[in-house]
This record gives sequence, C-alpha cells and structure tokens, in this order.
Amino acid sequence: MKQTISHPTQTDHSALAVQLLEQNPVLTDKIVKAVPLAAEEAPAMLTEVLRFLHLIAWSDQKLTPPLTLDNAWHEFILFTRAYAAYCQEQFGRFIHHQPGGTEDENGRQLRAALKLYQLCFGTPDTRYWGDHGYWSRAADCGSCEG
Repeated sequence: MKQTISHPTQTDHSALAVQLLEQNPVLTDKIVKAVPLAAEEAPAMLTEVLRFLHLIAWSDQKLTPPLTLDNAWHEFILFTRAYAAYCQEQFGRFIHHQPGGTEDENGRQLRAALKLYQLCFGTPDTRYWGDHGYWSRAADCGSCEG
C-alpha cells in the first residue's frame, strides 16, 4: 500500500536539512564543493533539495531539478544510508535519480517542478533555483521520480 504523502508545506524542510547536516558533517563540504557556495549556505541549499524531493513524492510526477539542485542532490544521494533512510521516513519509498531524457523533456519537467514549487512555497530563491533565463537549463536527469 502506497504511503500518503503530506502536503509539502506541512514539513519543516529547514530543520530536516540542519539535522541531516549535523548527522553527516562531511555532506556540507561535499555540497559546498559541488555547487559551489559558501558553507553557511549549505543548509539552505539542502533545504531546497528536500523541498524538491517532497514535490516529487507528493505530486507523483517525474520532475527535473535545475542544475544547482541536481549537483547538491547528487552529493546527498552518495550518503546512501542517510538518503535511503530519509526517503523511507518521509515518503515511504525511495526517490530515484535517473539521468537522461531529452532536452525538451527535461525542460518540461523543470517547468513542472517550478510550477509546483511556486504553488507550495512561493517564488523560488534564485541563488538555488536560478533566474528565469536559467530555468530553461534543466539538469540532465529526466526521470527523477519516486
């Protein structure tokens, strides 16, 4: 039986990001190098990754992140135990990351992610999601789904 996923606004993604970084201190360094950004921004960057994952699980759609989120997500995935436990606890299933998809598919899935983000959280922070011109440049992962 599929787990019912809470609405994304009902989760404190910031607190979860801080907790994950405290439990996995090397993750901060990995995110900072991958994105790149200042160390003090790592919790906010991971918060955006967690919001994106929640949107995938909640909407049950294939979504594509912007490249900055994708790079940070890659680093989180490498902490396999923490990532798998997080997905299981929050969504009752693993959120897969499948590289591929055409540029058009990835662009559509990025726009769908942005639309859902705006509906749930308001205007995305351009430091992590890029600006409107950037939104046409999706990460190269067309089948990010739960």
